[in-house]
Amino acid sequence: MALPTQEYLKTKVMTASAEMLTLMLWDGAIRFAEQGKDAILKKDIESSYKALVRSQKIVMELNASLKHDVNPDLCGKLASLYNFIYRRLVEANLEKDPKFVDDALEIMRHQRETWVLLMDKLAKERVSENRDTVTANADAVSTSDQIPATSAEQGTAPAHKPHAPGRRAYPFAATRSPNAPTTAGLSVQG
Repeated sequence: MALPTQEYLKTKVMTASAEMLTLMLWDGAIRFAEQGKDAILKKDIESSYKALVRSQKIVMELNASLKHDVNPDLCGKLASLYNFIYRRLVEANLEKDPKFVDDALEIMRHQRETWVLLMDKLAKERVSENRDTVTANADAVSTSDQIPATSAEQGTAPAHKPHAPGRRAYPFAATRSPNAPTTAGLSVQG
């Protein structure tokens, strides 16, 4: 049986946007790198290894998620940066030197901050787009108010036009037909 915190995390991940998932990955990579550094300082070799490997895997996942076909130049630069972070984490794991973790953490924290700024910018752009859509819809509604109303909107009934012989009426339209036998006075012409 899953713990409530595990269920919460699972739900959070499954309902998160792509931008939020990337932020969560950066948070995880930073958290595991910090745990690895703390374990190195405590001389806990096994814990440092496990934590740093988890951080390495997240960085490689971020690297793999780059869309080189969309922006090859930017993705190439980010891939180089991610590879540097990864190498520093591997070196920290091999040498058990917290300085290598600090090098990786500095860049990871900067990348996280940059990502948060990008998310804020995207949110503001979406709000602006939504505001433009609402304004355009309001303009369309006000323009439609200036169109003359039809007889149905004015409250007068349209003139009755009998169906021509051979024409079909809508199947849901019940009308009185002078030629049809009366069954409670209504028939459905079809």
